[in-house]
Amino acid sequence: MGIAIGNKIELVRLDQVIRNEQNKKVYVSKIYDILDQDKLQIAMPIFEGRIVPLDLDERYTACFYTERGLLQCNVQVTSRYKSGNLFFLDIKLLGALEKVQRRQFYRYDCLIDAQIRVVSDEEYDTGIPDDISVPEDALPWQPARIVDISGGGLRLNQRTNIERNEVVKVKFMVSIVGEILQFNLFARILSSTPVRERSDMFEQRMEFLKITQDERDKIVRFIFESERMEIANGKRS
Repeated sequence: MGIAIGNKIELVRLDQVIRNEQNKKVYVSKIYDILDQDKLQIAMPIFEGRIVPLDLDERYTACFYTERGLLQCNVQVTSRYKSGNLFFLDIKLLGALEKVQRRQFYRYDCLIDAQIRVVSDEEYDTGIPDDISVPEDALPWQPARIVDISGGGLRLNQRTNIERNEVVKVKFMVSIVGEILQFNLFARILSSTPVRERSDMFEQRMEFLKITQDERDKIVRFIFESERMEIANGKRS
């Protein structure tokens, strides 16, 4: 089948996909059990920090984060119920799973300390800094603060303007259930604009480059677990 228990899922209503709506609602969930060849038990999904009981018989486009990469197919909600303290949905796969090459990832609002620096074309090609006489940590990194992140890129604030299409390296770390994950990723600047009412700060959107599937999956896992923890701690209703 290509999917497994524990895989993360993003669900978008099929009618929104067909109409190509710009502001699609993306519901985040994960597989709890494989009930049959075409039937899955999943966690009641999350949208904007809230657990959402999706409508019965509604159809969605589902994207699964698997060891094979991103897989996608249409699904239908067949039942919803509570077991113990957990809420579940059963969904039926309506077709074959297909590999997804590119897609829009769910973005998670956060505050994460980071560092950023512009890199040369040669460093991007080789992965080796231009100045090899000093450790990479001693190179001129600029402090930054990540304000949202997804499996495809991030948005951060920092004091130095960087031109669109410049390639940078951004490094940061996150914690998932006590496990520290460190990232040192190439990215391309998509936009750099002054922060409103802060002329000394710039908001920069960027997309990850050369990111491995393992690195992307770890970021998605961080997003999923962080939202679950916020709900459990009452930080989101």
